[in-house]
Amino acid sequence: MVSIHEDKGKCASYISLKTNYRVGKKVKSKYIYLGASEIAVRILHDMQSKPLIDENEISYSGETILTKLANSVGFESVITKYTKDKRISRVLKNIVVLRLLFPESKRKLVKVRLKNSILKDSTNLKYLGEVYKFMDAIYDHLGDVLYELAKNAIRKYSLDLKYLIIDATRLKVYKNKDTDLIKPGYSGKERRDLRQANLIMGVNGQQIPFFVEIYPGNTVDSDMFGPFIKHIRCRYRLITKKSQKTIIIIDQGNVNEKNIKCLHGIKKSDIYFAAMVPTQMMGRFIEKVDKSKMKVVYTKKEPNGEETNTCGTLIQDEELHGVSSNVLVCYNPDIAKHKCKKLNKNVGAVKERAKSVNESKNMSLDDKYADVASLIKNYCLKRAIEPIKDEKQGILTLEIDDDELKARRKRYGFFGIFTDDKDLSAKELIRVYKTRDLIEKGFEVLKSELEICPVNHSRDDRIENHAVLVIYGYFLLSLLKAILSAKGIEYSFGELKEIIKSRHAMEGFFEHELLENKRLYIMRPINPGKKLEKIFKTLRIKTPKYEVKECIPTG
Repeated sequence: MVSIHEDKGKCASYISLKTNYRVGKKVKSKYIYLGASEIAVRILHDMQSKPLIDENEISYSGETILTKLANSVGFESVITKYTKDKRISRVLKNIVVLRLLFPESKRKLVKVRLKNSILKDSTNLKYLGEVYKFMDAIYDHLGDVLYELAKNAIRKYSLDLKYLIIDATRLKVYKNKDTDLIKPGYSGKERRDLRQANLIMGVNGQQIPFFVEIYPGNTVDSDMFGPFIKHIRCRYRLITKKSQKTIIIIDQGNVNEKNIKCLHGIKKSDIYFAAMVPTQMMGRFIEKVDKSKMKVVYTKKEPNGEETNTCGTLIQDEELHGVSSNVLVCYNPDIAKHKCKKLNKNVGAVKERAKSVNESKNMSLDDKYADVASLIKNYCLKRAIEPIKDEKQGILTLEIDDDELKARRKRYGFFGIFTDDKDLSAKELIRVYKTRDLIEKGFEVLKSELEICPVNHSRDDRIENHAVLVIYGYFLLSLLKAILSAKGIEYSFGELKEIIKSRHAMEGFFEHELLENKRLYIMRPINPGKKLEKIFKTLRIKTPKYEVKECIPTG
């Protein structure tokens, strides 16, 4: 950092620019003489306004903030622990930071972004291939690194250790060949032959990732979840030893007897689970409650300002998937009303379609049947409505099971949550389970702001490296969000990312007729906005005015 140094003589004051630098444990200073105070004032004034020679814009603020966070959790020391190479650790840290700020290919990060970043002087990359070489060096310890970072963050900051939310998502891989990891799979409403890999992740209540693993693209959630739980059962206990109790919240797709028994097996370590009761099991619990006597256990404000209430009754000691659990049976009248309205609309649509195809003279009876049957399937009404071919009249009739429709309407609005933590009240249990939305939001951030996919690598190890390096960046961003939130500063991930990368600096040569036989290579930061200044202040980062990097003789 540069400061103004004044030497007072008998007749005048003489000004120099003073720069401090560290050599080992000692701090040394060097001075760039500007001249007498009258001359120095003119030079300093022109430094603020005069265009620079060979001026170049570099990104600055995001790198500064994220590097400070990475250093605070010992990012380089953790990587060095496994690679035994400080240069590799520095390069990987800088790549993680740049990839978070600029979701682009490694080639562009190295060839373009790094050259126009404040990080360019800290990373001496000889060629692009080094990036992949260094990524390969950490491949066998990807999960270990995240685990170490999480432990360091817990020691340094006040993090939420009560809940661990686990879920999986699919990563698109645009390669035409299958490997052990890249395999066709199903993803939402997309093609079933889409090549992909699977990512399973565990985050805390602040969306900070603590654990991550990659599985082949055709692996179902239940097959990933069991091994993942066994892998983290000891490690999470070590991470959460400061917390008296931990609750692992699992998505409905992972609820099966094998996983529930596995989770229940770690109860002795004060780690419990909470999960949604499968829909097909809800019938017996609905029969045990009287919804007119249920009390409000959760209230949510809708975007339009209205409130929706969820009522609930806690049933003690029910066996579910072979485990004695408490079951919270919930009922939301607004959801029931909405679903009943939608059911009536869908049934009406099927009736209208049947009437329409019967009036068509260009369709065969088989085509009419296929058309209506397809609509019934899309609306999940196969058990309630059956199309019947009337061969004599050449028309289609509908056989509607009113009892099935009545039973559906009766079940609408009900859902259940079960846990092996017998001390949780009804209100606590539903509040705990509602935190599962955090990991879904985390996946949205990874796929939108951080652009984790599509993955363009073809080697399995490179795919895993790419995905986990992006997770490291997500770790830093979510940690920053948690630190700011603790100070009452709230931003979405998208807003926060744009704010921290909004500051740039201009670099170039400064020449002046009053500077004798020398020119300065300076960095001139553009003034940050108020939001960014607040973040700098919260993290105790100084906002520099100028930095003189070199004084180059011109004579």
